Amino acid sequence: MASPTPLLAFETAIDRWEGKWQDDPNDGGNYAHGHDGSTRLVGTMRGVTPDVYADYLGVDPATVTADDMQEKVTLEFAAKIAVDKFYVGPKFHLLTWSPLVAIAMDIGWGSGPARAIRMVQELIGAGVDGGIGPQTAAMFGHYLEAHDIAEACDRLTQARSDFYISISQPGSKNAKFRGGWLNRAKWYLSTNATPCWWDAWRDWTLPAPVGTSRPDA
Repeated sequence: MASPTPLLAFETAIDRWEGKWQDDPNDGGNYAHGHDGSTRLVGTMRGVTPDVYADYLGVDPATVTADDMQEKVTLEFAAKIAVDKFYVGPKFHLLTWSPLVAIAMDIGWGSGPARAIRMVQELIGAGVDGGIGPQTAAMFGHYLEAHDIAEACDRLTQARSDFYISISQPGSKNAKFRGGWLNRAKWYLSTNATPCWWDAWRDWTLPAPVGTSRPDA
């Protein structure tokens, strides 16, 4: 069974974890920030914020409306935005495509790509600067060669969970989101009982270097 593509990985996560429409005024992602400095509550459709939606279309966030987003942001469209803004944009495509990258993309979707990249860099022992360049890409490849992929995914998931706990202490404005955030993080554990997310990746193997062939198992 072939591993999911970045588009399918995003479609699966968005369909599983994002509702359709929500406009909670306590969620900062629901606000549109116009080029004129204005801030306006709009809402989020399938996890796509008005600012991300506007950036993808190349328009001023001040022009985005709730009706427009609810009509146009289908699951497929949301996943296309995600690939453009949270996979290619942050340069995750420079890393060897693997379940570890799929998890990092989902972290970036909710907490920002720079946060996700820093978590990956901490995991692999690269310089932590929140950006992906040749050094991070090379070290990522070496890390995959030297570590069990399931264990690596579980370690990144633990780092993600620890971050969510740190920003959702009781009494904080994020406290009400903790349960949902942790459930989403734990969905990526390789140890979950089947059927689970990991099932689609069980046959994943590290690609052979360009110009070489990998012998059959």
